[in-house]
Amino acid sequence: MSDIDHTLESLKIFIKKEIIDNYFAERNYLEEDFELLQEKVAAYRTEARQVARRFAALYQALGSEAGISAVCQALRIADRPFYDEFQQMDRKERQALLRHYHPRGLTKRRRFKQLIHEIYEQLRQQVEHLQESYAKVAAHCQLFNEDIVRFNTNYDFNLITAQIEGLEGEETCLPGGLSAQDREALAARMAFRRYDLEKADLPPAPKMPPLKEIRSRLDQALDQIYGT
Repeated sequence: MSDIDHTLESLKIFIKKEIIDNYFAERNYLEEDFELLQEKVAAYRTEARQVARRFAALYQALGSEAGISAVCQALRIADRPFYDEFQQMDRKERQALLRHYHPRGLTKRRRFKQLIHEIYEQLRQQVEHLQESYAKVAAHCQLFNEDIVRFNTNYDFNLITAQIEGLEGEETCLPGGLSAQDREALAARMAFRRYDLEKADLPPAPKMPPLKEIRSRLDQALDQIYGT
C-alpha cells in the first residue's frame, strides 16, 4: 500500500469513527435528557396526586352533588378536577380527608364556610405550585422535541449508513448483510419519537383564583345550597 493509499484509508477510518462517535454522543445526550424529563413528569404526577387529595377534601366537605355543582360553577370550573379519584374512595377514606380540619365559628353555617375557605386556600396554593411545575415540564418537553427533530434530521440512520457505504464503496448493504430494505426499517425503529404530554396523560393544572377574588360568589353559592 502506497503512502497515499495509507493516508486515504486512515482518513476513511477517521471519518467513519467521527460519524459514529457523533451519532452516539448525541443519542446518549438525548437518552439522558429524556430520563430527566421522565423524572420531572413523575414528580409532577406525585404532586398532582396531592392536589387530587385536596380536591377530594373539598368535595367531601361540600357533601352533596348539588353542593359540588354549585361551587364548581361559582369557581367557573367546567370539569370537576380529579372527581373520578374521589368517587373511587370508600367511605372511610373520604371521612379521613377532613380529620385534620377544625373550623371555628359560632354557627354551623359559619364553621362550614370557614372549612370551605380553608380548604380552598390550601388548594389554590397547591394548584399554583402545580401550574409552575407543569410549565417547567412543558418547557422541557418542547426543548426535548426540538432536539429530537434536529437529531432525526442530522443523524438519520439511513443517511449515516449510506455515507459509510460510500466510504466503503458498497452500494446495497453494510458488512453483515444489512440490506437497503432492512436498513429502512431499522432507521424507522432507531429514530426518536416526540414526547406528547397529552398522550402521556399529563393534563395541565386547573386555574384557581385567589379566595378574595371569588369569595363573594362562593359564599353566595354556599348560602343558596345550605341555607342559614
